Amino acid sequence: MSEQRRHASFTAYDRAGADTPVDFAPIRAELRHASRDPEQTGEEQQRGRRRLRWVLLALVLVGSSGAMVHRYHGIVADFAAERIAWLAALEVGGVKLAEIGGAIQLPEFKRPVINRPINTVRVESPLHQVTEDEVRTLLAHYTESGFLGLDVQDLRDELERNPWVASASVRRVWPDVLAIRIKEQKPVALWGETALLNEAREPFIASLREPLGHLPRLTGPDGTEALVMTRYETFNICLRAVNLEISSLAVDERGSWRLRLKQGPALRLGRDQVDVRLERFITMYATDLKEPLAEAGTVDLRYRNGFSVSAPNVSTDSVASR
Repeated sequence: MSEQRRHASFTAYDRAGADTPVDFAPIRAELRHASRDPEQTGEEQQRGRRRLRWVLLALVLVGSSGAMVHRYHGIVADFAAERIAWLAALEVGGVKLAEIGGAIQLPEFKRPVINRPINTVRVESPLHQVTEDEVRTLLAHYTESGFLGLDVQDLRDELERNPWVASASVRRVWPDVLAIRIKEQKPVALWGETALLNEAREPFIASLREPLGHLPRLTGPDGTEALVMTRYETFNICLRAVNLEISSLAVDERGSWRLRLKQGPALRLGRDQVDVRLERFITMYATDLKEPLAEAGTVDLRYRNGFSVSAPNVSTDSVASR
């Protein structure tokens, strides 16, 4: 009996050190967990998970509803105000509903303060090709929804449909300002008969708002815009050595090049060795032949060891096919 009592008893202090109390908290927690019914514990966990899912779903719905209300509050308020005005104008027995002795007090719906009407549109970039009237006319369809109801993405897309607009950005500035930044197309050359070439060497078609006769006219098959522009820049660098500049440059379907100089003749370079042929002309132009070459109509450089000079208005299409 004394042996059983001795094994059943214990001390509150750790055997390793008599002055160190034993922490019984983990032991009590383990006993409580072991005393639970395993099946009941699993059911409680499932119920807890279901409750958590419902709570999360409710939070998502509340958040989405709040976002929709903030976005379209002004539109809803405007619609309600229109319906109330229509109701007030109804007649009962020849008397308008709003005038029946004050018996019916119709509520007044006003645009909420947070969705103020847009009072200021700030264009943060200079406009040269795009006119203020175009921007103002376009904004009239968007500002009716108020500060929050305006769809900035749709407005930006609408601005970029203007052929003179390379890119646009639209942002709201609290409480009632709309800031617009427009990057216009910058034409660097005339392309063909109707198009323009921008800085990215891409063609675009837009109505001319100002004279652009100072730009060079480039011509070529579809898809050769970048090639022709590169050739124009290369040829111009060479010609500046004798103070000449290109007015127009063209390449045909066969790859034959021809150019016209400002205050100078037209040059036919053909398809082969165009750089060598142009250098030959520059060398001769720097000599005593400068004056007759400047007064020529066409200089045909499609010869192996020389060139021909034609008077103005004389065609050389049939001469030296290469």
